[in-house]
Amino acid sequence: MRFHHTGLIVESISTFESKLIYEVKELEVFDPMQDAKLALYKNFGDSFIELIEPLSPAAFTWNFLRKANSSLYHHFCYEVADEKELEEMQMKYRLIPILDPIPAKLFNDRLVCFFYTRNKMIIEFLIKEK
Repeated sequence: MRFHHTGLIVESISTFESKLIYEVKELEVFDPMQDAKLALYKNFGDSFIELIEPLSPAAFTWNFLRKANSSLYHHFCYEVADEKELEEMQMKYRLIPILDPIPAKLFNDRLVCFFYTRNKMIIEFLIKEK
């Protein structure tokens, strides 16, 4: 397992990006499953920053942003080798499932799933490509 990215919910990707410190913008997509625009930025080193712009109340992240009234840290993401490692992490850290694995457009439809930790942090797991 390795740390992959930090996810931030933002009102506007373009506005937030103009003040963001990053190495290079990798990709920006619309994900209909999440009803959101998503952008991925290579951070200096091995990790990334993900910006998530919810587009309507149907977006998973809409209420999260509305409660915050501004840009806000949302989650940490870890890349796991496979579903077996994912299950091990879930058991070891007693993670509470939020969302079953879904294909993530930003990551070439690789599966992602979300959990709450016992201290109410949101953790995303990105399953490596086979």
